[in-house]
Amino acid sequence: MTIPSLSIEKRDPVGLVVDDDPVMRMLIRQVLERDGLVVHEAADGRQALESFPALAPDIVLLDVMMPEMDGFAACAALRALPQGSRTPVLMLTGLDDLESINKAFEAGATDFISKPISWGVLGHRVRYMLRAAHTLDALSRSQETLAEAQKIACLGSWEWDLLRGHFGWSEEALRILGLKAGEGSGLDGYRQRADPAEQAATRAQIDGLVHEGGELDLFNRLCLADGSVRHVHLRGVHRGSAPVRVLSGTIQDVTERKRAEEQIRYLAYYDGLTSLPNRQFFLEQLQRTLVLARRHERQLAVLSLDIDQFKRINDTLGHQVGDELLQAISHRLIDSVRGGDEVARAEPGIDGHIARLGGDEFSLLLVELGHFHDAAKVAHRLLEMLRAPFRVGDQEIFVTASIGISLFPSDGDSPDVLMRNADTAMHYAKEQGRANYQFYGRTMNSRALEKLSMEAQLRRALDRNELTVHYQPKVEAKTGSVVGVEALVRWKHPELGVVGPSQFIPIAEEIGLIVPIGEWVLEQACRQVRAWQSRGYANLGMAVNIAGPHFRQPKLLRSVGDALRRLEIPAHCLELEVTESMLMENLDATQITLRRLKEMGVRLAMDDFGTGYSSLAYLKRFPLDTLKIDRTFLKDAPDDAGDAALISAIIAMAHSLNLTVVAEGVEYEKQLDFLRDRGCDLIQGYLVSRPSAPEDLDELLHRQALVRTA
Repeated sequence: MTIPSLSIEKRDPVGLVVDDDPVMRMLIRQVLERDGLVVHEAADGRQALESFPALAPDIVLLDVMMPEMDGFAACAALRALPQGSRTPVLMLTGLDDLESINKAFEAGATDFISKPISWGVLGHRVRYMLRAAHTLDALSRSQETLAEAQKIACLGSWEWDLLRGHFGWSEEALRILGLKAGEGSGLDGYRQRADPAEQAATRAQIDGLVHEGGELDLFNRLCLADGSVRHVHLRGVHRGSAPVRVLSGTIQDVTERKRAEEQIRYLAYYDGLTSLPNRQFFLEQLQRTLVLARRHERQLAVLSLDIDQFKRINDTLGHQVGDELLQAISHRLIDSVRGGDEVARAEPGIDGHIARLGGDEFSLLLVELGHFHDAAKVAHRLLEMLRAPFRVGDQEIFVTASIGISLFPSDGDSPDVLMRNADTAMHYAKEQGRANYQFYGRTMNSRALEKLSMEAQLRRALDRNELTVHYQPKVEAKTGSVVGVEALVRWKHPELGVVGPSQFIPIAEEIGLIVPIGEWVLEQACRQVRAWQSRGYANLGMAVNIAGPHFRQPKLLRSVGDALRRLEIPAHCLELEVTESMLMENLDATQITLRRLKEMGVRLAMDDFGTGYSSLAYLKRFPLDTLKIDRTFLKDAPDDAGDAALISAIIAMAHSLNLTVVAEGVEYEKQLDFLRDRGCDLIQGYLVSRPSAPEDLDELLHRQALVRTA
């Protein structure tokens, strides 16, 4: 009878009894069930094989002498099944000759017991075989788990029997080394695959382990037979006491970890855009170089290089072009610096002497200078190198740079001080007109400290009501009548007295205070012109300067509109002055803002005309009302024929565009006569009045008898 295939959830050990004698099967069942086994029966070998996959027995008791398929054939067939390779098989045999016993073991039997069976011995034999099978199964699972864990961890093992001369790598170790079973020549072969620079140290550690014991702990870069490179961690210990006989250890593939460490190091020490060292790398390298410079009494220099007006490139051409330009600049810097200008390179192919500190600022380290003039030569060469145009996409871009130089030991003896002083010198170079280099001087540092102090005090000036607005009249050149005033902010410093805008406005722009200051000045100027108009000066105009950051603020339009409505000021009485350089920064946005201001009825003036880079073509596109001639043109006029000719041309050009012309900085009668003869409309300057407090202008306005109806 065929035993049906059943899926059985095993809780107790399962035994399969295979015998053609039903009485024998019954007796064996009773013994096994008494010992806690779940017993199934088969009448011959064929039935046993059919039922085996479903039953998955923990032990098979198999009679040798059976019809159709004897026990030897059944045992051999059972061992061929995937589930049967490790199941213990107890052969039941009435044969007691040596040939039958050997045949049983050759067929795959685990053990045998002779008939007639001693039932007490049978129980003990089965329990022993089950315990042994469980132990072997657990060991096998443990080995498989260990092998899988080693594979996941890329961790192999090795053992070296020095007495017998036997060396063995585990399967995972062979994979790590790119070897097949039986290949390799132990640790000596491992050493030969190591990077040539590491082989001597590797051999010394291996020899030390062999002859003296202790531990082996190596990180190596291995070059495998297929040309690939792996980083491995080799560890080893000796077992037993001296003399050393058996060594064992592990080998782990740490290539991915090494790559991750290198990536982390790159992110920590290198700039992602240019691949140059960053500030942290440069500081650490400068620290190491200073140690050598002190020891050998050498001079070195730190250069701080900043690209002039780089923000304008980002604003006009976009950040993508700006990034590509920075990459091109870094390549040109690397090519320009000679080998003698550099410090020791941190890694092959890396120019450690140049770093990008952030934005458009770079630092260079020059060592072993014979004289400080050598640093000047390098700075000059860098400036000349940067003057050549850069090609970025379809754009040809011209840039200049400002460079500051600090020297060791005269300007500092620590990385922070040297870099700070080089940065101070760089900012001084910008103040001197850009596109030049400057050495650090102690006077620069004192000026920098003064500037920092002024920044801190300026932040508090608005809250402390230290800012005030003075007004300078604008008069008709022909009649001398006052037609308007220009609002000019002043800072009543508690210690320095009145501070002019040229001293604090640039600082306010740097630290982000120019917008709130501009809003405050606009409010004060509108209130003042409203006060004058209420006293009878109905058509008095008010001009207010608008700084670039304030002009680009979306809330400028709202602020102007709110002031006009709230204070009931005729829009044509308010004139906003903007410089030509700020109008050119973003032409499309500039035109939109100017057009919306004109729609409000506000007048618009271009201030400092001639000092920027606008052309007539652009001038025609802007909805301007007034053009102001910068005071620098008038300084030597009319005595200087060139300046006189330029002023005449500007006036004629402005009138051809229907623009009112205002000349600033008029101090002498002969200047007024010259301007009047050339048809200049309005003048400003000390000849008429200095910028004054509102109460000081009341008398002038009254004297001019400017009482006009709206």
